[in-house]
Amino acid sequence: MKTLISRLDHGTRLATAVVVVIAVTLIPLVIALWPHQPSTTDTTYPSAVLTNVSYTDCENVTDEVPCGQATGTLSTGHQVDVMLFRDAWLSHAVNGDQAILYASNSPGSETVYTFHSHDRAIKLAVFTIIVIIVVRLVVGGKGIRAIASLLASALFIWAFLIGGISTGGSPLLYTTISIVLVLTAVLFFTHGLSTKTLAAWAGTMCGAATAMLAGTLLSSWLRLGPADESASALTYTSLDIDLSALSLAALLIALIGILNDIAAAQAATVFSHTTPGIRPSWKTIAPTALAVGRDHSASAIYTISFSVVGAGLAAFVLAHTHNQPLPAFLQTDTVATTLTQMLAGIIGIITTMPATTAFALILSRVPTKPRPVTAHNH
Repeated sequence: MKTLISRLDHGTRLATAVVVVIAVTLIPLVIALWPHQPSTTDTTYPSAVLTNVSYTDCENVTDEVPCGQATGTLSTGHQVDVMLFRDAWLSHAVNGDQAILYASNSPGSETVYTFHSHDRAIKLAVFTIIVIIVVRLVVGGKGIRAIASLLASALFIWAFLIGGISTGGSPLLYTTISIVLVLTAVLFFTHGLSTKTLAAWAGTMCGAATAMLAGTLLSSWLRLGPADESASALTYTSLDIDLSALSLAALLIALIGILNDIAAAQAATVFSHTTPGIRPSWKTIAPTALAVGRDHSASAIYTISFSVVGAGLAAFVLAHTHNQPLPAFLQTDTVATTLTQMLAGIIGIITTMPATTAFALILSRVPTKPRPVTAHNH
């Protein structure tokens, strides 16, 4: 074991030490905070083929009123009556469609089936396989590792982060733990244990921390409320969720990809100007790296701005349709939350670039050659 460690270069040892510290610190915390949800439920989501689909004036009814009906043939061959609401009409559910039904089971009464969504599992699986093949051909093994990391991260976020918040946990606590663990696992698994990866990891953490701080302060100052219908629906449940913290958590989850992109590129820029075995000159590398970083950061600023605004596009169109004045629209919870997410994201971006550059310049001086193993004569 000692011989194996002695053969590792100093950068690999340092990166490994950071990963070990994060794992030892946070994994016990994840185990302690792991959400435990009741396994029993009164609802199921069976798949069925729709026939005898008919609609009645769905254009003029609200979302809560059924405006159609159909017959659903379950995988067992059993046929059931299916209620269709306006969302089924808007998604163009017709005869022969494979659909996911929402089955509500109430004690002492028959099961009620309603249309939930189209069954898209096979189509999504086929397209995912095509994308994986293309990534393997173009990006190689590193791209496959990135996809594997993405899938594992998505499962962890669903089980731990979303599960923890839905059971009443603190959105910021669960988000912070998730971000640190996910970024650590994804970055080092995809890019390897090295000082370059360590610099990108440290820069991303700095950007995420400043974005969280800025978002928290601005959310408290603006006294934000529910940003959309989903957030409003949470207020009718028994959960005591801080909606402004939930919006901030959503920003951080969406932001880490962009911050990671900036940090990885910036660290690669710095290390591409260094030569193994030669002490790098900060005065030579820093101006070039910062110039590249400024261009990348400027692009990332309007990337995060457009993505945040695009996510709320329906609300913008609705306000314009009802001729709502722009000054009044900007004061709504939806737009104020969007602007808060955008501004906090920009602060995270402009922090990540110089922070990663500084970490990369410092870590680029770590010797890359392993310590020679001396032979013992007996």
